[in-house]
Amino acid sequence: MSLTPIKTEKRWRRAYKKKPKPMREVIDKAVVKLRVDPMDKSLGTHKIRSHPGVWAADLDRANRLTFHWEGSMIVLRNHCNHDILKRNP
Repeated sequence: MSLTPIKTEKRWRRAYKKKPKPMREVIDKAVVKLRVDPMDKSLGTHKIRSHPGVWAADLDRANRLTFHWEGSMIVLRNHCNHDILKRNP
C-alpha cells in the first residue's frame, strides 16, 4: 500500500504544537486516514466552495482540517473548529 505524501504549512505546525495531546491524537489519526485514502467516507472529505482548490476533512463532529493538493502531494493548511471554513482555511 502506498501512502499519499504530505507536507505541512508553517501555520499548521505552529497551531499543532499548541493543541492539547488528545486533540493532536485525533488530528494524527485523521492525517493517517487522509494519507491512506483521501476520500475515506469517515473523513467526509469535501471541497470548500468559497475557497477554490481547498478541501476540508472532518476530525470529529466539531473540528475540521483543511488541505490542498500540489500535484500528488497533500499540503495540510489548518485545523480548527468548524468555523475555520468561514475564516482563512
